[in-house]
Amino acid sequence: MTTARRVSTRFAFALVLAATWSIALPQLAEAQPGGQALKPKLAGMALVQALQQGGYTILLRHMATTPFNPDSAVFDIDDCATQRNLSESGEQQARLLGESFKKLGIGVGEVLSSPYCRCMDTGQLAFGEVLSSEVLRVGDSRPGSGRDDPGIAIRKLLDTPPPAGRNGVLIAHSITLLYAYGLTGKPEGVAHVFRPSGLGIGQPQYIGMMKPDEWPVHAGLSAPGASQ
Repeated sequence: MTTARRVSTRFAFALVLAATWSIALPQLAEAQPGGQALKPKLAGMALVQALQQGGYTILLRHMATTPFNPDSAVFDIDDCATQRNLSESGEQQARLLGESFKKLGIGVGEVLSSPYCRCMDTGQLAFGEVLSSEVLRVGDSRPGSGRDDPGIAIRKLLDTPPPAGRNGVLIAHSITLLYAYGLTGKPEGVAHVFRPSGLGIGQPQYIGMMKPDEWPVHAGLSAPGASQ
């Protein structure tokens, strides 16, 4: 086979592979390792009632942020001025989340957060004490990268049981949700709930999701459809 034909064949294969991924990627939001579909088991008040019993882990994306494109050359994880931060709406969402949990009687145990300011602020405004976790930050590693695969570490955190009667909270980014199980990161502030197996194998059971404006509605703090 001539060099020109080999290049042409490789190019054609690349096009086929790209087309295959364009079809497969949307399905990531519905699948987890082993091919088990990530179908919500509970929603709305039924999900709230489950959380009231404790024993779950909540993977939460940070609340609404201001439009901002950080300059990577000056980015500093310890300097919020170099990052995209919570908007006033996002700060209010975080406060309402904490108030909703208190009114609904949802117990919270350890709260781990990406060290980015928008995540730490979400946790502190909602729950008070927050611990920074490098596992939950945006990094250079990608799923499938072996020992450094961020998805493995995230799934292990999701599979760690909280203290009795309480729920663990992990606050992260949209890309972190994708690393975990291909979960949707929209809208900002979306929460995905898992039941840890307690076996340490990184295979918690997916329970359901809640959007940020749903919590205060269930708690009676706002009317359905009210702007947060």
